[in-house]
Amino acid sequence: MTEGDGHTGSRRGAGSARHESGWLTYGPARTLLDSLDGTLAEFARSDDVRLSEVAEHLLRRGGKRVRPALLFTAAGAASPAGSAPADDDLLTAAAAIELLHVAALYHDDVMDRAEMRRGVSTVNALRGDAEALTAGTFLFARAIRMLVELDGWLADWASQSALALALGQLQEAENTYNVGHRLDSYMQIAARKTAALFELSCRAGAHLAGASQETAEALGLYGRVLGLAFQAVDDTLDITADGDSGKRPGIDLREGVYGLPVLLVLQLKTAEADRLRRILQRDDLDEAGQAEARDLVIAAGGVTGAVKVAHGYGQEAVSRIAALAASDAKESLIRLPQYVVLRRH
Repeated sequence: MTEGDGHTGSRRGAGSARHESGWLTYGPARTLLDSLDGTLAEFARSDDVRLSEVAEHLLRRGGKRVRPALLFTAAGAASPAGSAPADDDLLTAAAAIELLHVAALYHDDVMDRAEMRRGVSTVNALRGDAEALTAGTFLFARAIRMLVELDGWLADWASQSALALALGQLQEAENTYNVGHRLDSYMQIAARKTAALFELSCRAGAHLAGASQETAEALGLYGRVLGLAFQAVDDTLDITADGDSGKRPGIDLREGVYGLPVLLVLQLKTAEADRLRRILQRDDLDEAGQAEARDLVIAAGGVTGAVKVAHGYGQEAVSRIAALAASDAKESLIRLPQYVVLRRH
């Protein structure tokens, strides 16, 4: 359930260019994002040419870069008047967190047997599972090393987030094809696999800005609930996506990873829920079965319900930062949840 950037052939939404939306109006964050690719390439490089090539495979495809944007913007919203953290520190922290995210995607693709992500073949499809897993582990290690050298507090938080990712991945694997998967378990997975890095990004930005504990806590909670909103919407895309969005619908259903819209329907005591359960329990869910399942989820209100949940989390996110001083950075953070809820890829 790792929120993705263009995962086709298995899971997660389509990739997109940075600055694709109008939410990020905070100028310094946009400037730093323009410098991020160079920092990512530098820290993903290895003395082993082959490992460098594999590690940089997905990074070269870009992506939404939501986590780095969050870190830069949180730092701006948290900075005391007249002060700002060093750009190099912000870039290092943001690159490290993005590497953690990409590492998780590499491992996710192996477990999902994914063939495409961000419009290109996955590393596991091109080179095999062993190289994909090695690249993911390398990126995890490099990210933690970067943070250890930058700030021990950030390294500690990042290691906790990496542990959460691993636990979430295991918990998700344990619940594949489980039509009795509980909503509370789903939310725990979403918190571990998506919200953890969103929260880390916001806390890291606040910490580097020298924010008070109260401000850092507010921004961390903002990131956490924003991540939950992001995952809820991501789950709807497996049901509603079309070819124009760059994502093939129904992949999660086929792989037995039931997102929020599906689980909301399965918990109902209705004929539609019973029919959906029977479809999902087929040994081989073909495209016709996927289409029928998606239609049932939509008709039974699963997508509408998931979007409502995401909207509620978005409102909660904004409320978490209500006490922050007005600024261009805060305004971007206020605008972001609306983008999250309305996005189509």
